[in-house]
Amino acid sequence: MKLKRFSFLSLVIALVFILQACSSSPQEASSEEKKSGSNYPERQIEIIVGFGAGGGSDNFARAIAKELKDILGVNINVVNMPGASGINSADHVARQPADGYTIWSATSNHPVNIAAGAEKNDLSKLTAVGRVQNDTMTLQVKSDGKFKDIEDLIAQAKEKPGEITIGGTGSAGFDELVIKQFEKATGTKFNYISFEGSGEMTAALLGGHIDVIAEEPGPSIAQLESGDIKMLIAFTEEKMEGFEDVPISTEMGIEVTDGQGRGFMVHADTPPEIIEVLENALKEAKDQAGYKEYEKASYLHLRDGWLNAEDYNAEFENLIDTYGTLLKDMK
Repeated sequence: MKLKRFSFLSLVIALVFILQACSSSPQEASSEEKKSGSNYPERQIEIIVGFGAGGGSDNFARAIAKELKDILGVNINVVNMPGASGINSADHVARQPADGYTIWSATSNHPVNIAAGAEKNDLSKLTAVGRVQNDTMTLQVKSDGKFKDIEDLIAQAKEKPGEITIGGTGSAGFDELVIKQFEKATGTKFNYISFEGSGEMTAALLGGHIDVIAEEPGPSIAQLESGDIKMLIAFTEEKMEGFEDVPISTEMGIEVTDGQGRGFMVHADTPPEIIEVLENALKEAKDQAGYKEYEKASYLHLRDGWLNAEDYNAEFENLIDTYGTLLKDMK
């Protein structure tokens, strides 16, 4: 009888220890998760877009946000904060807590703004999560216009320096700096004309008010497919699907491949483990069927745009140096 009572007591004590261990383990694990950031995110994330609703940057952010919502398991709210080519939105993100709940939708305007001295939030204030898109810049002309091909355009530009007009969006911005690189590589000089948007610029080309436009395939695809406009050159490393007959810059010995890139950045003090969560989620999001459908419909699938956080930061550093030199030459 005594042995039975002793065995029963031992069993009770053992159960108590087991229950205590079970009840304490989740708490300890939860504490460790909080230290490592592995329980991020726990609430809504905001993506800040530096341009208005309906534009390329806005459409991109919303397409990615839709996928991130399912991957991260929290609501993703896209907030438009236009002004100063994205500078206002960058400043807002830089002033938010470094907790990964405010993300900036970055574009190639960011290194331009830094190089120009207009953007104070450099890579010490905002750091990369990843780049998803790398659009392809091209030169386009009227099909029945004065230029037979890219060699003809270059030859005429050399004969008449500064007389051939070429349109782009924005002054001393990404489009103009790509043209400056093209001029430098080919020994030409164009008369750059700034436009507010793609529609206005394309109308000016078709109306005969300008000679050439610097444009991506997507915005002018209707005119390219109708034959009203033709593409003379694409600034890229590989032939583009559906445009295999278009010469590319690298095969002509013109080392200009800059495209309008779009990705995400966060406060530079954001914990590395949170950046890693966002980077992995972003990489997964870009490969989802819904995003791929949007990408192809917008002709953003023509070359791979993915850069991880480390490579995207390195890309920014390189572009800041490149654009800084070009801007000095323009003064």
